[in-house]
Amino acid sequence: MLTEANGINQSSNKSVTIELSDEEFDLINKFVIDGLFLSSSDFVREAMLEKLRNMDVIHLRDIPYEQQEKEIIEFAKTHDVFDALDIADALKLDVFEVNEIMAKLIKENVLEEL
Repeated sequence: MLTEANGINQSSNKSVTIELSDEEFDLINKFVIDGLFLSSSDFVREAMLEKLRNMDVIHLRDIPYEQQEKEIIEFAKTHDVFDALDIADALKLDVFEVNEIMAKLIKENVLEEL
């Protein structure tokens, strides 16, 4: 972002400090020396931007506990093997709540633990 103060453009960039192993640092510098990146900072910036572009934002559904329980049971009826993360991803629910509900359902013999 650029702002103008007294007719001069000023950048409001932020810095992030990271620690790298010697091997990581040397590998990045090899890319810089080979001319693939302008600097190690350029490499890190590009890697971060690529990661951000490839990340999916998951919007969790906020539904009552009882409805979550019903949906988890329905999910279990149509899948042979699954874990809390599978259910949370598929139903867009909080994995910790799913885990809690699954533990309850296992205790009640509604679900079977493998």
